[in-house]
Amino acid sequence: MMPYATAAEAEAALGRSMTWAEALWFRYSAAMPDLWLMWHIALVYLVVDALAPLPAMILQQLAPGYALRHKPSLVSTYLCYMRESTRVSLAILGPFPLVYTLTFKLFGVRTGLPLPSVWETGMHLVVYTLVEDYLTYWLHRFLHTKWGYEKIHHVHHEKTAPSGFAAVYSHGAELSLLAVTIFAGPAMVPCHVTTHWLWFAIRLMEASDAHCGYNFPFSLAGLIPFFVGAEFHDYHHYAGGKTRTNFGSVFSYCDYIYGTNKSYLHHKRSLAKLKTMKEVEHNMKGSSVKED
Repeated sequence: MMPYATAAEAEAALGRSMTWAEALWFRYSAAMPDLWLMWHIALVYLVVDALAPLPAMILQQLAPGYALRHKPSLVSTYLCYMRESTRVSLAILGPFPLVYTLTFKLFGVRTGLPLPSVWETGMHLVVYTLVEDYLTYWLHRFLHTKWGYEKIHHVHHEKTAPSGFAAVYSHGAELSLLAVTIFAGPAMVPCHVTTHWLWFAIRLMEASDAHCGYNFPFSLAGLIPFFVGAEFHDYHHYAGGKTRTNFGSVFSYCDYIYGTNKSYLHHKRSLAKLKTMKEVEHNMKGSSVKED
């Protein structure tokens, strides 16, 4: 809740006129208690979780050739994951927004004016991505220890050929641990609550992309160096629970640094050799037909 009764008071405190975004934010949140404002994170979670995987699944019907492995039908996949995702979401999100509110008020997450600039928002997102990626890499490695996998992570690996909905198909304890890594950055470098909503939405969309199982030409993995993408993470699920490879969440640089991508690189080289051999064989058959 803002300490201003009118827009004129808010502009007087700012010492300037509000931007259109700030005016919109003032009208929406000025009289809203901070507790309810913080609970919006639950809405962000549920909306993005339900909608982010759909584009790839629709493209599946239009261009199935881009699938890395066989995928079940659109309807059955959507119903299955939405049922499980909703069950887990309700269990986690019940107490979570309250904890989120109390924690981030302590760490100084802002809810009032001014809104952050594009530059400030961008720098925050870079920091949060790097912090979350490094922490999640080591958390993921822990979850692939014997205890971590058998007690927690095996739920996520039930889907050996996942779709975007598999990003949140996990044990409740795993979702809670991942929440710590996602919120670590904003706790270290506080931001405006709108920046945090944006960061949370982007992270959910990236997780959905990594699990979508489709290697599209326009995927970010082909544009951003060391970006994980679907092909990289799909191999992790393909290798199974005992895998010791491809633990990165957003970027794969930790896997390169710590050598946990060797089997994946060997797999890619093997596929490349097989493809070359097939092309040579095809060309030889074509030459034989022409000679005859």
